[in-house]
Amino acid sequence: MKELFEKVKEEYGVEIVDENDMSGAWKLVEMLKEKGWVVYIITARGREQVDAWHPSYGSLYAQFGEMPHFESVVEGICLTALHVRELEKNGTL
Repeated sequence: MKELFEKVKEEYGVEIVDENDMSGAWKLVEMLKEKGWVVYIITARGREQVDAWHPSYGSLYAQFGEMPHFESVVEGICLTALHVRELEKNGTL
């Protein structure tokens, strides 16, 4: 997880302390929102799901039939934000 948090800091300038740092992760959600993304968070016993939707792209995961499983909501938010960053870098968005 440490590597994930380091990558988030490198790409977004947001420091995530650990897998319970929802205040840090929420900064990523706000950044995505400012870029036009809608972030969906579903949590239940044994199920931590995060997806994002953009009007110019659609659903980040669901449109490809993916149902990613994350160990925590914080991990899901971080990985989703990094996925968006890759789309930006390769010119998709």
